[in-house]
Amino acid sequence: MSRHQERSSTVGYCIQILIVNGAVQDDYSNKSYYIENIGKGGFRFISDIAFELEDRVQVLLRFPDNHAQEVLGRICYSEEFDGNQKAYGFSIIKGFYSLRSSHDKITAKDGSQSTTHYSQGPNVE
Repeated sequence: MSRHQERSSTVGYCIQILIVNGAVQDDYSNKSYYIENIGKGGFRFISDIAFELEDRVQVLLRFPDNHAQEVLGRICYSEEFDGNQKAYGFSIIKGFYSLRSSHDKITAKDGSQSTTHYSQGPNVE
């Protein structure tokens, strides 16, 4: 079954595979894999790499505005996509969080203010 889907909802989002089950992936880290769907808990990506369910994968998630964030997750599903490619579900374990502007003022209940520093990046929610 051949499936062709528009990827316009995630244009510019891609990942680079860094580590699979504790092993550094030098060959895969030089190639980008496109993301089809992205949400708070994970994303779906297309790859020619053969992953197993429950593989632990660390990726560099690249955003359309050129920011990047390392994310640890697991492969939660796979399905045939097109030719030698598969679509994989990536469930976030660690590292995927809402990023705000680099300095947000927070007002405490007692009225005092403090500045909280966040990493630069997009707000993915």
